[in-house]
Amino acid sequence: MVTDLHEWLHSSKSKYVRNILKIIGAYGIVVVFAQDVGIKTGCKQAKVVHNPYAQTLIFTAVAYSVTDDFYQSLSGTLIYFAFKYIISSKTVHDVCFPTEREIKEC
Repeated sequence: MVTDLHEWLHSSKSKYVRNILKIIGAYGIVVVFAQDVGIKTGCKQAKVVHNPYAQTLIFTAVAYSVTDDFYQSLSGTLIYFAFKYIISSKTVHDVCFPTEREIKEC
């Protein structure tokens, strides 16, 4: 199965999918930049981005747009979710960089 996926990823048939991944990845980067400069997110946009399946696709696509390697991209996404849901036992913070007190409470 891995061999088949590897062959498909390097075939001309996958060029379309790679381009779609890069477009979605560019979207993900633009969203983060927009938020960083204070531009508000649309209501429907936020609902889509908070869907776990959409997150998996967007995270993998953002990583793919940087690495140009599907395996690395998917692996990075899986590591992210493993840390969030398994290692952190679904305990999350409201912000990306919590205070030292919040970290100790984990």
